[in-house]
Amino acid sequence: MKKIWFSLLWLCLLVAFNSASAANLTWSQITGFSTKLDNNRTQLLKNLELSKEKLANTAKENSAITETSLFKAASCLWAISEEDQDLDFNKLISWLQETILNEYIKLDWDIKRLSFWLLKEDPIVFWNSIDSYYNQNAQKITDLENDYYTKATKAKANFLEYVDNNSELLNWLAIKLDAFNAIQKAANDVTKALDQFSWAVKDKSSLLVDLEKAREESEEDFAKQLDSIITESISTYQPNGDIQAQYYIHKDNFVKKYKEEEKKAEYYLFSAIFSYEKYADLLDRKANVDKQFLNSDKNVDCSLLLTTTFNIWSYAKDVASVSESLVKGLNLLTNAVKDWKIDMSILEEPTVVFFKKDTEKLTRKYVKNFKAMLKSISPKVEESTWDVATGAEAPANEVAVTKVTFTQAFKKNQYHEQVKTLQTVLKNWGYYNWKITGVYSPATIEAVYQFQLKEGIITWKEKDKSAYWWFWNATRAKLNSLLQ
Repeated sequence: MKKIWFSLLWLCLLVAFNSASAANLTWSQITGFSTKLDNNRTQLLKNLELSKEKLANTAKENSAITETSLFKAASCLWAISEEDQDLDFNKLISWLQETILNEYIKLDWDIKRLSFWLLKEDPIVFWNSIDSYYNQNAQKITDLENDYYTKATKAKANFLEYVDNNSELLNWLAIKLDAFNAIQKAANDVTKALDQFSWAVKDKSSLLVDLEKAREESEEDFAKQLDSIITESISTYQPNGDIQAQYYIHKDNFVKKYKEEEKKAEYYLFSAIFSYEKYADLLDRKANVDKQFLNSDKNVDCSLLLTTTFNIWSYAKDVASVSESLVKGLNLLTNAVKDWKIDMSILEEPTVVFFKKDTEKLTRKYVKNFKAMLKSISPKVEESTWDVATGAEAPANEVAVTKVTFTQAFKKNQYHEQVKTLQTVLKNWGYYNWKITGVYSPATIEAVYQFQLKEGIITWKEKDKSAYWWFWNATRAKLNSLLQ
């Protein structure tokens, strides 16, 4: 009980103290503070809106320069500083508005505490603080306008000076940058339209959900079958580490291709007006140019784009028209689904059944091809050699072929009589499994690569390098020595 009385006494003393401290403030003064603060806030926000209109007009005038490909090219090369590039007046206005409102909330809370005698404040000092709130923020608005004009003028001057000195370079980069951006826009536009279509279908039926589930199940089963084939091949052929690594590289490639084929089959129902194959091609183009020109921060490396020999125009060819056609088809489908002009629910069961049968055929085809691929790159269980001319079997571990000396390199898809001999030798040794054409084809290049791996001329890590398709000195010398 004593504790309660003590607490009440302490509270009364506190109220009395604050009452005495605030005794010099009247209700009229406190009301005046509140009215003045509200008026100041309203006027500041009004000034801010006027500034926003001014800055919008300035931005519109500057857009004749800042929205050009040349300005973007100069900015990408950092000829325009990052500070001068960032002229988003909406962001600047929003930041200042937030500051004004936060300061208002603090002062308004102080007024409420004064009204409850919980804050001691000299009326003149507090009145001045409300004036300062207005004056300081009004100055910030003016400073923002002046700073924006200064930056815009500076960016324009720097750009025009840079163009005068580097017009040829900037034009060259701008053309490449336009091609890069066209690829990005094309792929992104179709992706957005496809997402909208998918959402519309999923809102009306379970068709796409059921197809996605069936696709995931078949992909998982396919991957397991490839793992089983790899395990069996390792047991049968006893390959070295390099060849085993090749097994898994081929597995990844087969799974990737399988997924692409399945995704195409998933959208086969709509192929009359939407080609998933064309969409996948757009995504591949985007992935290739991203790999070439995006840095670790996912920004385009314009210095690299400027100096590269990479033919970006071949990737950008027709992307706008292809994207426009695909988006148009998807929008038609989306609207038809939303308006119930297409009842997706009646297609659920027959479409999923057809899809499963289609993927079963696809799985059998890819499994067969994968087995053949692993067999072609694996060491032979029983080695035998054949004479190029007669086809007669030679004793094991001997190379008994008609004498031939390879003397030159071949370009991809080049025809040469000596390529026929090369294909025959590689076929008899188990590296080449196609027709004898005399054309240095991708299949022949792959066979040469497998020979290079087997003989230790290169390692599998070099496949992505230019040496992969060379029939170069070291390879010819090794073949010639084995054939003597």
